[in-house]
Amino acid sequence: MSLKRILTRIPNTARVKPANTRAVAQLPLPQRSFATASRRTAASSPRHEQPRRPLHIPPLPVALISAGFICLGIGLYEYLTSDIQKFPVPVRQALRKALYYQQDKDLTLALKYFNEALQLGLDSDELEKNGAPLTGIMIQLGSLQERMGRLPDARQTLTLALRHLLSLHDSPNMDVFSKDLSQFSPIEQKKAVGIAQKLGDITSSMKKDDEAEKWYVWSVEHLLKSSSKPKSAYGDSTELIFDQEHMPDWLTKTDIGAAMEALGGFYATRKKPELAIHLYLRALTLNGMQSCQSAVLMNNLAESYASMGHFDEAKLWGQRGLDLAQNPNTGKVNKDREICKETCGVLLFNMGMLFEQTKDKTKAQQFYASAKQHGRDHKQPECIKEADRALKRIEFEKVRDK
Repeated sequence: MSLKRILTRIPNTARVKPANTRAVAQLPLPQRSFATASRRTAASSPRHEQPRRPLHIPPLPVALISAGFICLGIGLYEYLTSDIQKFPVPVRQALRKALYYQQDKDLTLALKYFNEALQLGLDSDELEKNGAPLTGIMIQLGSLQERMGRLPDARQTLTLALRHLLSLHDSPNMDVFSKDLSQFSPIEQKKAVGIAQKLGDITSSMKKDDEAEKWYVWSVEHLLKSSSKPKSAYGDSTELIFDQEHMPDWLTKTDIGAAMEALGGFYATRKKPELAIHLYLRALTLNGMQSCQSAVLMNNLAESYASMGHFDEAKLWGQRGLDLAQNPNTGKVNKDREICKETCGVLLFNMGMLFEQTKDKTKAQQFYASAKQHGRDHKQPECIKEADRALKRIEFEKVRDK
């Protein structure tokens, strides 16, 4: 069952229907950020007439959502420290040094000892090649390499971890994508999906888009398949349909929504807004319409529609996200009020951009002024700077055009 066929069967209750709404493109395979960026097509015009780029949601809120999902399977620090006695003595000694220097922030020494622990583990007859202790070292090493900006090394290490986890350490890398994860335990499935998402992030940063897309799609496909049931109750069809009530215990709607949002962000940064919109809408349906993260998704939808020139839809989603972010009760749902505050400033500025692009400079000024005040109230210097610059630009154009 492909991602496209399962995905299109998720009820899309989040859609709004403005008068000129266009059909959203369906997701082709194989294809695939965590990102919340818009891609506007700027008109060729004089410097002072061209609107600036929109503000984006700061990376922290997205990182927190992403980290929560990824740590389903790969946050193994506690495992390595609490069960360190399970490692052979030479591995244990190197691992303790690695963990110590990682905490002490001497990352170069931590890297040295993680590499040493991994090599000793690979050479040891006491550790299973696909067991949690050995793959745990690989995951910690790969995460540290990514943190240090050594992306090719991180890619290699985490790919090795996934191949060991799936008992493919003697097989070509691409065998991973044909592996059926359902035969593995829940914790192994969580690890595999988490590693695949992280490899998508790393290869995306390396501009290896084809590979990144494969990692993202493979992980999302598995999450959807794990939460699906046969379309026919009579066993006369092999076709599956997504069912929220059919999710395994180790998976939540938030996990699936976060994975879809990451895939949507990837497409948004690759100038495929129609695919991003499709995924953002599904993620919004799964996440519900009451949280601050939903306001982030609405901002992403507004940016994606704007990049396609669909400004009416963009304004509707922008205003909807703004209403949600400004509601004092929204942040109480998941205790994520800080995300609402950040998103509100971005939405106010981006609404100004939308009205400026549609030649309503009076309304644009109002939103820019609100964004500037919001930035002052909540100590958001980037929001203040960009809103102030936009206000000065509009004032300059008014004087010039007189």
